[in-house]
Amino acid sequence: MAPIPLGEPLEILPQELIVKYKGVFDYEGLYKMMHSWIINKRFLFHETKYKDKVSTPFGNEIEIVWRSEKKVTEFVKEWIVIQFHMWDFSEVEVIKDGKNMKMAKTRMEIKFTAQIELDYNKKFDGSEFKHKLGQFYVKNIIWWDFQIRYINALEYSMYDLHTKVKKFLNMDTGNTAY
Repeated sequence: MAPIPLGEPLEILPQELIVKYKGVFDYEGLYKMMHSWIINKRFLFHETKYKDKVSTPFGNEIEIVWRSEKKVTEFVKEWIVIQFHMWDFSEVEVIKDGKNMKMAKTRMEIKFTAQIELDYNKKFDGSEFKHKLGQFYVKNIIWWDFQIRYINALEYSMYDLHTKVKKFLNMDTGNTAY
């Protein structure tokens, strides 16, 4: 088994989960739904990037990055990174159920990434002996518990959020095996 990186985030999904969408949707509703999902899972929410620029006559280009973290134990920290990239973003007025609503019209890509950081307090940092002790602890003592309790749980949570976003956008692929 290759060395496990201690003190730095480790990607856990086999590939990024991506939602690609083009059309009209409730931007504020999607934002609130995803934000409340993150808060309900007890993550600390950070919007690390918000970039809005006028790019074409059709609308703006918007880039947003969310980095959310949760200290699960004194040794394990979970990260969720969500990247929004929207092109030709414009607000439109739509009549829905007899009411005027502001909605967004855009082409959009949302990328979901899940990471786990071991030894975020750097207890096994500082010397070669401590580092080898940390590797031994991860590989021989907690590996399977870590795999089942943390990696699988976070992976399924990411699939859950991915599915909720697709359902919110009324996409045909709004169902998943997870």
